[in-house]
Formats: sequence, C-alpha cells, structure tokens
Amino acid sequence: MRIDANVEIRWHYGDELRAKAIAEAIEVDNEAMPGQLKKSLNVRTRWVDGDVITKVKYSGEIETLIKALDDLVFSVKVAEEMTEKV
Repeated sequence: MRIDANVEIRWHYGDELRAKAIAEAIEVDNEAMPGQLKKSLNVRTRWVDGDVITKVKYSGEIETLIKALDDLVFSVKVAEEMTEKV
C-alpha cells in the first residue's frame, strides 16, 4: 500500500545534555541512510531542552515506513543505553 505520511515523534528525557547526545547520535544514523531511500524518506532529529524531536516525511510503501520507524526506535534505544552508562 502506497502512502504519504508526516510523523513527529517526541521523547522526553528532562535532561538537556542527554537529549542533545541522543539527538546527535540519531541524526548521524539518519545521514547514513541509503541514497535511494533518501529520495522518498526525509528524517530530521533535533533536541529542545530535555526533549528529542524527530520529524519524518515519507512517500512510498507503508512497509518501508514501518521498517524505518522500527530502525529509528532501535537507534534511540541504543543511544539511551549508552547515555545511561555515562
């Protein structure tokens, strides 16, 4: 099924330094996205105070969007685990 989607995901940490570290880690992962996927999927992550905000704009098959969001959540989980150890 083909879709057009605009998504905003917000994670609240209440800690500005942790939010910044997580947002920067996720943004690096977004930049490594394959060129073909970049044409239909736009992912931008930033931090504001203690929140990490990711905006996703996508046009294509819903399965690809689901995989991309799953990868995003996994990346956040890894970044959270790393910032807990620091």
